[in-house]
Order: sequence, then structure tokens, then C-alpha cells
Amino acid sequence: MLVLASCAGEPERDYAVPERLCGLDLGQENYAALFGPGKKLEKDSLAEWGDMHVMAQGCRYLVDGLPQAGVVGGWAKQNDEAAPSTPNEQIKAHNTPERPRRYKGPYEVATWSGGAVAAVDCRRPSGDPDKDFTRFLIDVSADESPLSEDPDRAHEVFGKLAELVMADVVGKLSCQEGNRSAG
Repeated sequence: MLVLASCAGEPERDYAVPERLCGLDLGQENYAALFGPGKKLEKDSLAEWGDMHVMAQGCRYLVDGLPQAGVVGGWAKQNDEAAPSTPNEQIKAHNTPERPRRYKGPYEVATWSGGAVAAVDCRRPSGDPDKDFTRFLIDVSADESPLSEDPDRAHEVFGKLAELVMADVVGKLSCQEGNRSAG
């Protein structure tokens, strides 16, 4: 178990940061900042990454029984009027008063101080009953993380992490050739 010493009176993290984030090998240095102080870490898993017919994939972490961080992916319809289909729309669903910031990288990513959302277009096989769901969104967020008080650092950490997650997950999706774009 990893125990971090407290600096300048900050509360301690008595649990180990996961070796893999929601089953993805992304390097702890890229997501350790999402995890705040506490004693016990629990993982609430959703469906495995890459399932073309499951709307919620990934996991959420609880610290001392309270939501801490999550990486959740799901399918959306392009330009859907009823549900988010862009990073900015998904961020609005978090009810944050902050204006999303575009993160520059190969995927369509927007951030706020509590997370980031990445999107990729992914054409589905012909005959697929869910063929209208051609966007995959990754929502990386953390409740009350140490990053929430430093928006510029949060933008960099969450933006980079959303890019890393999407790069790993997009390889698990069965997108049809010719239509896997960064949006």
C-alpha cells in the first residue's frame, strides 16, 4: 500500500492509487492528481471498454464511500437534440458554471476544472441496429480533486488524460475503416 506523507498540513491519502485507471494502462503519473485524501478506495466498474452496444463503459472510484474520480465512455448520436454529443454539451451536463476550454491534441477535447470530455467519430458496421450512434465520448472527471483549485493545471492534467484514454479506447472500438476521426 502506498501512503503519501502530508505536506504543509494537507490531508493524507492512506490508500494506493490504482495501477491501472479503469482497466487502462496509462501511467499513474498521468492520473494520480485526481485522487484526494482518504482512507479507503473502492472501484465501481461498468461495462468493459470496446463494447459497441453498451452505452456506459469504464468505471468510477469512491474514496471513503464518496465519489472521487471516474472515466466513463458512451455512445452518442451526432447532433442529437436530446443527449450530449459534443464535449462542450457533456460538460454542460455536469452543471458547472465554468466555460469549457478546448484542449489541443489529436481528439476533440474540452476541459473544465473538474474534468475533460473527449469525442471521436466512429462509423459502425452496416446493418448494426445502433448505426445512428456514431460518436464515442469519454468523460474523465473528479469530484473535489486536488486539481479543482488550479484551473490551469486541471486543464493540462485532464486534457492530457482524456487524450490518453481516448487513444487507448479507440483501438478497442470496432470502427469501420474510413471513419475514425478526431472530430
